[in-house]
Amino acid sequence: MKNSIIPVVLAGGIGSRLWPLSRQAMPKQFLPLLGDESLLQSTLNRVSDSCFTDPILVCNEQHRFIVSSQCQQIDAATMALLLEPDGKNTAPAIALAAQYALQQGLDKPLLVMPADHQINNFELLIEQLPDAVNLAQQGKLITFAIKPDSAHCGYGYIKNGTKIAASNCYKVDEFKEKPSLLLAQQYLASGEYSWNSGMFLFTPSAYLAELERFAPKIASCIAAAANFSRDLGFTRANNEALKSCPSDSIDYAILERSPNVAVLPLALNWNDVGGFNALWQSVDKDEQGNSLSTDDVVLHSHNNLLSGEEGHSIAALGVSDLAIIHTHDATLVASKSQLDHLPELLKQLAVKHEDKLLHHQAMYRPWGSYHVLVEGSGFKVKKITVNSGSRLSTQRHQHRAEHWVVVSGVADICIAGDTQILTSDQSCYIAPGQIHSLANSQIEPLIVIEVQTGSILDEADIERFDDQYGR
Repeated sequence: MKNSIIPVVLAGGIGSRLWPLSRQAMPKQFLPLLGDESLLQSTLNRVSDSCFTDPILVCNEQHRFIVSSQCQQIDAATMALLLEPDGKNTAPAIALAAQYALQQGLDKPLLVMPADHQINNFELLIEQLPDAVNLAQQGKLITFAIKPDSAHCGYGYIKNGTKIAASNCYKVDEFKEKPSLLLAQQYLASGEYSWNSGMFLFTPSAYLAELERFAPKIASCIAAAANFSRDLGFTRANNEALKSCPSDSIDYAILERSPNVAVLPLALNWNDVGGFNALWQSVDKDEQGNSLSTDDVVLHSHNNLLSGEEGHSIAALGVSDLAIIHTHDATLVASKSQLDHLPELLKQLAVKHEDKLLHHQAMYRPWGSYHVLVEGSGFKVKKITVNSGSRLSTQRHQHRAEHWVVVSGVADICIAGDTQILTSDQSCYIAPGQIHSLANSQIEPLIVIEVQTGSILDEADIERFDDQYGR
């Protein structure tokens, strides 16, 4: 089975149920929630087996530099980094990957999986792939389901039908999305239902045929959009054609309607990391059931999830069953039993502080990244990391001044036509209106502290004159 299956990794989610850790600018799949690697990196490492080709990775355009950086960090090669200008849910995203594969002359089975799940025994799925591949090559759409160990109300359920001859797969009798607790308990007792894992296997041609049959508007929009082009290592579809594409999940668009769906239940150690309760279940805990960051302390407290930034201490006294999540600009304190209502709370927050739902302390750019360390009225302090051989655009600001201090590395700087080279502990000043640039021609990363002062400190006050990234 060497190189016989094409992984398709979907990394377009927002992960709002993990706010304030997860933001629109830095969703949960890019965060190291369960170790040193991000959830995306763990997913990519799972599909490094010899049975897989390099994966097709689908992500939102605004996250393309995060994805590229995280792939490089673990030396993960990809067949393509497919960009979506706007998230249209899973049915269109998978269709883009299917169209791309066919254009490469590949009608091999696609193993579709979200980028933000935890699976500790993925080898079990790999062992069962031959059965699924055999059915996929016959035109079936296989969904991998999880044998439930509790009556969980937050997952979709699949009822197994009759067993398919000479395989471990079953026909599908019924899909049921997020049942009541009583119904979930009945499903668990019957032994006939499995959780929908969000992972699937089918050939590109079989998937697109079912999409044409049950969601023709999506199929036609994706077919029109599948005029792919390359840009800075990314693969772009026709964005104009994607604008009119309906948004729908593969479950609603196809799987709940198609007679060609089979289910393969697996005893995977699986967690969708969909919220803080799911995260608490997956992380290490002390004898009192508390999950703590390195700097946190608790006393007379039980079954809490504490998460703070490095160097920040959370002290919990006499509390139980709470999620206490601290970030640089927002803190969530919630009863774990009330976390299902977090979306309602975020709607209230959006009225006054929408930026706290969107922005993140770390921002990735084609040349590297920056972290906002502190900001207030009329000032902002950033830590800028410029990758080897990279340069920021030549630009000018009318409403702010900047003071650069080199922390490490060597900075090639040009201010108002004057070039200079600065090393550690050296600094320079850029006045409003001065055209300037910053570059790193060395092998080692360049780290600069930037202090901005002025009346406008956002992207609106950037006038670009020369940008190798075409912005």
